[in-house]
Amino acid sequence: MRAEATSHLTDLIYGSLFGECDWQAFLDAVARTSPDGKAALHYHDLTSPVAHVPFISGFSEAEVADFSMHYAAVNPWIPRMNMVPVGQGLCGDEIFARRDLVRSEFYNDWLKRQARCETSVGVSIIREETRSFILSTATSCADPEENRAAAERYTLLSPHLKRAFDFIRRRDLVAPKAQGARGLFDSIGAGLLYICERRRLRWSNEAADLMLASGYPIRTGSDGKILIRSDAAAAALQALLVRGGGYALPQTFFMRNDVDQQSFRLTVVRLQSSRFTEFLEGPTVAVIVEPALATIKDRQRSLLEDAKLTAAEVKVALSIASGNTPRQTATAFQIGYETVRTHLRNVYSKLGVNSQVALATLLLGT
Repeated sequence: MRAEATSHLTDLIYGSLFGECDWQAFLDAVARTSPDGKAALHYHDLTSPVAHVPFISGFSEAEVADFSMHYAAVNPWIPRMNMVPVGQGLCGDEIFARRDLVRSEFYNDWLKRQARCETSVGVSIIREETRSFILSTATSCADPEENRAAAERYTLLSPHLKRAFDFIRRRDLVAPKAQGARGLFDSIGAGLLYICERRRLRWSNEAADLMLASGYPIRTGSDGKILIRSDAAAAALQALLVRGGGYALPQTFFMRNDVDQQSFRLTVVRLQSSRFTEFLEGPTVAVIVEPALATIKDRQRSLLEDAKLTAAEVKVALSIASGNTPRQTATAFQIGYETVRTHLRNVYSKLGVNSQVALATLLLGT
């Protein structure tokens, strides 16, 4: 697995989200990472025999039509998707034994004969009830080690895809489509800033404007430059704004306001632009600023009160529900990792759940 390939793909995810490129560019790049790769962003509902494959690269329309209307229903990988860990990249042989695959109708009549491929590598990005949202690439490569390396790349891409998908879906539900991708951040209270060379603000949404006005965790200096109240995040921003510096994986930082104890998660990512645009305008970096704790409804808040969670346990529960890992939670609130684990075990016991996914579903469900 080449780090530069993963970095480029991650950049394309955020570029697609922010409108700097489109999802086709991302999918085409994914396909090129595997021998004779044919990539797809698709979702499957186990209650329906028809697959939905809206985004493809390399597949013909006839191949997709045959797959959607018939071969998805006999695809031996699909029934096992609910047993595959969300966010973990896997190759087909890890889901269904190859010795059985090569005897199947799916392999002989579609995968091998039509698509001219041997297996597939992919990842479940989101799973809800009976549906799984999947990124996968069919490939002519049957080498287990090479496909395992490709699967590791999908594991690295998965959290960024999930974040992009979550923002897009929240936009479609909450904000008018005419507002575009940027307006969706306002709908969930997240600040979004586009910062150009010399740390000048190119654009910001309303949530970011409020943060700038408050002076935390971002502010505007007397010279008009955007300042971040985190040395590490400020250094990362400066490095990404260097012309010719290339692209890197998005970087996430946590910071806490000592005055009101509010914690924030800040992500910086350099946007993908055409060489000509960057030549004229220089690099653009997106800065995403989100509260580290999820906002929950009154009904879910009463659950926490009824379960008699301590203040520390509530903070850990909300952080995990926000998508933070236990280690990120420890960093965000400047407490020990083992302390977070202890609080989390108590939360599980008091709320009657046994996983981070179950906790998030309980607290963020409708």
